[in-house]
Amino acid sequence: MTKEKKPSSPLPGLLGKNIRERRNQLGWTQATLAELVRVDAETISRIERGAIVPSILKLELVADALGVPLAELLRSSSTLAQDQSLEIFDWLQNLSEADRQFVLEATQRLCRHLTK
Repeated sequence: MTKEKKPSSPLPGLLGKNIRERRNQLGWTQATLAELVRVDAETISRIERGAIVPSILKLELVADALGVPLAELLRSSSTLAQDQSLEIFDWLQNLSEADRQFVLEATQRLCRHLTK
């Protein structure tokens, strides 16, 4: 049995987490997703654990099966502040103006506290 290398980037783990969360939202097992992507369930398990990173073509199949844009899986896996701000933007879109203002003020207070 070969030992899997621990990836040096957080991307594989974050990508796997995003795939697992979406799969769970749909109420699917790893076997269900594996069948749709034409791989075995162990491969899906390894992707979700961040042990392996699928090829871009396989990742496209995963995104299609999960009903999300490929960019969504990648963007929400990024640790870059710019990409994370886009994710926050998506969350804010569904809020009222008053609720967005509340989130903005709370976030500002939190950031000030954390940078002291």
